[in-house]
Amino acid sequence: MAILSIRLDPELERQLDLEVARRRTTRSRLVQEMLRASLAPQNPARLLQEARAAYELPDPATVETKTDLAANTKSLARQAVARKRGKPEPGEA
Repeated sequence: MAILSIRLDPELERQLDLEVARRRTTRSRLVQEMLRASLAPQNPARLLQEARAAYELPDPATVETKTDLAANTKSLARQAVARKRGKPEPGEA
């Protein structure tokens, strides 16, 4: 097993010691567990869900989608020309 030496500022060392005492383990074991958890492959769907929750973003599956303006360009252009000419827009009486 490899040996790793790191420098900790006093506050981080204090927090580490508190967590070691709380879990009744060693510094080495706690740091190994934390590294394993941090470096383990993450589920992308779960990460996305957590990010949406953290930033209070809506779930796209439940949000009503807005109209795609690019798909309606021709219709929107006709409506704009009709308004400019003072004619009723298509679909209006």
